[in-house]
Amino acid sequence: MTPLRREVIVPIAPDAAFERFTAGIGRWWPLARHSVGGATSTVAFADGQLVETCADGTTDVWGEVIAWEPGQRFVITWHPGRPDGPATEVEVRFEPAGSGTQVVLEHRGWEVLPEPAAAREEYGNGWPGVLAAYGDEVRSAGAVHADRGR
Repeated sequence: MTPLRREVIVPIAPDAAFERFTAGIGRWWPLARHSVGGATSTVAFADGQLVETCADGTTDVWGEVIAWEPGQRFVITWHPGRPDGPATEVEVRFEPAGSGTQVVLEHRGWEVLPEPAAAREEYGNGWPGVLAAYGDEVRSAGAVHADRGR
């Protein structure tokens, strides 16, 4: 089954785009629609994992970091809410694009899931919203910084 690929272009350099995506993930990830615990949860990379912390303090590991190349890419296993289940793989690359960065998300490994086509379709509908939230946060932060410079 072919990997799912989604992308967004943001008006910042690859190093900054990587930092905003990873260290800032808790500020922009749309938890109300894409989480285990809902809008009151938080999400962050910690100790080689992407972890959601629910309002009651419980945690759900979404995936483990496989590769971490700041400013260029990261790769994680992907199994939100299913720590003992099969994991797919998500790679996010940060590629120079003019004066900004093209952020390319590739989700692959569908074959390990019980219903690979359904899962691919679901994520095919979900990733655009996630990347849009990231792009909105980057552009919003840029506007705030530009206003402060006036």
